Amino acid sequence: MRAVAVLLLAVLGLAPTSASGSDVVVVPGTSFPAGGTYLTWFGCAGLFGPAAAGPTPSVAADAAAPMGGRATRLALPGTGQATGPVARVDRVGSAAWSMWVRPVAGGQGAAHVWYVTSELDEGEVWSGRADLAAAAGEWQQVSPGTARFSWARVDAATGEVREQAGSATVAGFTRTHGDGPGYLLAGFGCDGAPFLLDAVATGPTTYDLQGFPVSTTITASASRVAPGSEVTLTGATLDGDQRATGAPLVLEARPAGAARFTPVAPEPLLSGAEGTVETTVKPERTTRYRWFQPATGYADAGVSPIVTVRVGG
Repeated sequence: MRAVAVLLLAVLGLAPTSASGSDVVVVPGTSFPAGGTYLTWFGCAGLFGPAAAGPTPSVAADAAAPMGGRATRLALPGTGQATGPVARVDRVGSAAWSMWVRPVAGGQGAAHVWYVTSELDEGEVWSGRADLAAAAGEWQQVSPGTARFSWARVDAATGEVREQAGSATVAGFTRTHGDGPGYLLAGFGCDGAPFLLDAVATGPTTYDLQGFPVSTTITASASRVAPGSEVTLTGATLDGDQRATGAPLVLEARPAGAARFTPVAPEPLLSGAEGTVETTVKPERTTRYRWFQPATGYADAGVSPIVTVRVGG
């Protein structure tokens, strides 16, 4: 998560962004890929509002989410600030701009546009602001560009308003004053209420906010034992940085001659202090083992590689 004010000052020197066609990009958590779109927070009444702590993001499982059954939950520490996506685009008047939200309560948001055209003096930007609203408890698509914005000619370095420029949609304003490169910001939380966010569309790309990619490991203390001897099996679910998540795991076994893997115990085993799961088995015949990681709020279900413990000579 990054504060937006410093980056907005770069609007005066925007270079064209490269479009890669109509794409869907899966975002693990809030880790947007490097580029012109990411999550931020900003003032509802104005971009240069009082400084405040940023939002607390988390991955939320939601079967009704518009893409993939998970979304990002965002909560701010107080009122007067919004959080949501900011996008740098080549032309604000023609860029796709939408997102799906589900407010837990409230549903008050705000949108801002900052962009430049040739008719502005050096150091100036066109600044537009609009209120956003969404019904609490329901998923709905919000298209900020269709709202009516209050526009002003603004000094980019100080935020000083040099000229009020009336009220219009983004398309209407750019038809009159010209289109150009700039930033699109939209978010909710102005009332302090948390909300869920998914399917953020900016420019040619739709971002699918999803869980974190994880992998599950397995090790065995021995690969060949006498019948009934103890073998310790250890497992861990790792995130993208190879850190143990502490997820509970189910040990599954497939003895020689069995048609499929079945759980060794009905309930998942909880991890220890190091985030790993450990159990002891006493196979009477050669058996294949794997750990199964049930689906969580932040990750899909998955299995580890298979280890084989051979019994006998």
